[in-house]
Amino acid sequence: MINVRSWRRRALAALGAVVVSLAGTLAFMPTANADPPGFTVNHEARCMADGTYQIQWTVLAETAPTDATRYRFVKVEVYPPDTSIDPIAASPEGVFPHSLGKPVTGTQTLPGTATFADLAVWVQWDDGYSETSGVAAGAPLDGRCGQPPTDPTASFQPRCDGTVLVDLANPPAGRTVDVVLATYPKGYSRTVSLAPGATAKGIVVPRGYDFFSVTVAGASEAFAVYSWEFDPGHCVVPDIRARSTCEKLVIAVSGPNVGVNSLVLFNPNHGPEQRRLVEMGTTVDVSFPAVAGLAVVLRSDAFDPQASHLNGPYRWEQPAGCADGGGGGLPVTGQSTGGVLTAAGLLLVAGATLFVVARRRRIWFTV
Repeated sequence: MINVRSWRRRALAALGAVVVSLAGTLAFMPTANADPPGFTVNHEARCMADGTYQIQWTVLAETAPTDATRYRFVKVEVYPPDTSIDPIAASPEGVFPHSLGKPVTGTQTLPGTATFADLAVWVQWDDGYSETSGVAAGAPLDGRCGQPPTDPTASFQPRCDGTVLVDLANPPAGRTVDVVLATYPKGYSRTVSLAPGATAKGIVVPRGYDFFSVTVAGASEAFAVYSWEFDPGHCVVPDIRARSTCEKLVIAVSGPNVGVNSLVLFNPNHGPEQRRLVEMGTTVDVSFPAVAGLAVVLRSDAFDPQASHLNGPYRWEQPAGCADGGGGGLPVTGQSTGGVLTAAGLLLVAGATLFVVARRRRIWFTV
């Protein structure tokens, strides 16, 4: 048996009590949330014509941890510290001006050389509950508002054959740069040298490359990227043909082999509207009963707006040899109806005349 002196036992006992106490404290210590639940802080930064940044901040409480419905800002921290964002500001004790679910917005104005802004808020609810931590958001800025641009730009124009036209421009305040166009997957690459104020227009990227980037040589990131998209408003030019028969007007719409399927509306001035889906590489025939003066107008959002002739109108024209009036009419046989009616009228007149004479003179008729 090991004997431990009393003072040592007392020291060990005291140390054990301290350890147990610390363990209990850590076990029951509440953790601080990174952000209050249901709170968001958003921003939208704009470079104004006067060369300053205007940042619109929006604070929104979407849910409450209790049954409270209103809250106040206990503390608000803004960066840069010499700016303010009214009405996003601390409220007096007991005053809860903001409502659950209603955004609180404020505008912060900064010089065009600013590179960062930040907003952090701490809130208390009208039932007395205070959030244990604040919620914050930052707004990175490029610091060049109001200054002439120095970076090159690129614009893109897709064409119906799958190629893309690229226009490059280097601002006058820029420097001489080599601009690299590179496709993905690899297969096409071109480098264009641009002096300050220079442009390069109409660079053709071949078809078959749905994605390419535009980068200043030596830079780690592209300043423009493009993903090829078909533009139906400038590509679909179907072949439309109309033919007239004695019985109907037939309109045939043939979709191109490339592009998109198009919904076409056929609006006649006689009869109901018809709708047809014209798929790529197919032909759809739509017919209308022949009526004198029949005209049909076609409509489709996919038609090239510059080719207005596609809309028509497409008119029924009576072919030679058809019955008058359209619609084919009834077959014509024997003598004409007009001749029969004339002969019948003459016979009626002759019969009436003979009847009157017979009554007056009693003329006998023999056959």
